[in-house]
Amino acid sequence: MMLQNVMRGFLDALYPPLCLICGEVSRGTFPHCCETCYDSFEPVGRSCCELCGEPFVDSPVTHLCLPCMKKRPPFSWCRGLFQYRGAVSEALLIFKYGGRISLKKPLTNALAAGIETMEYFPEAELLVPVPLSWRGRWKRGFNQSHVLALPLARQMGIEICTDAIKKKGNRIQVGLTAAERIINASVSYVPGPSVECVKGKKVLLFDDVYTTGATVKACARILGRAGADVSVLTFARAGSPYAMGR
Repeated sequence: MMLQNVMRGFLDALYPPLCLICGEVSRGTFPHCCETCYDSFEPVGRSCCELCGEPFVDSPVTHLCLPCMKKRPPFSWCRGLFQYRGAVSEALLIFKYGGRISLKKPLTNALAAGIETMEYFPEAELLVPVPLSWRGRWKRGFNQSHVLALPLARQMGIEICTDAIKKKGNRIQVGLTAAERIINASVSYVPGPSVECVKGKKVLLFDDVYTTGATVKACARILGRAGADVSVLTFARAGSPYAMGR
């Protein structure tokens, strides 16, 4: 390990690592995410819908948003930690679609730090990451939600279940309209072989990004029908329910 550190220091001196987000030399804590980009991760803040976590622009008071007043979502609590824009959106896109697993450490570090700043966090007995299809995992090399959820489960001291929900097909949400996302998500996720393990448990469903909510709502319904009390956490949250993404 000491030799590895010496070699890394030598190579970094000759070829300083570049930030994958902005392209500048990164000399901070994370070799491929500079301090400027990391520090620009913008928290969603406390002004949001008290149920679904939709950020409020003009209201400093937490209350129910209009969609939640009209129809209660299939979860008891939902929050996103960071605004899905700027360095956050760039980092997640590079991480997911560019296969740059080296961004795992800054992302999981930000996730852990973000949770520590929350005034309230629901009790959970089991963590369920939103799944990818086998084709998606093969093409991408990993499920980004699972990778980010592993240290989260350790931080919370709970088990993680990766096959309570199964995804079939490989059509992604990016590029679809809000209505198309709802339809696509409703037919893409089905109960997995271990869905019975969530019965009677407080489950935290985790995903990387929330935009329209179609994905987490479809997954939360499956868990709820299996007898779970479902809360939702996402790394990022889009400011508009009609933004591109999940």
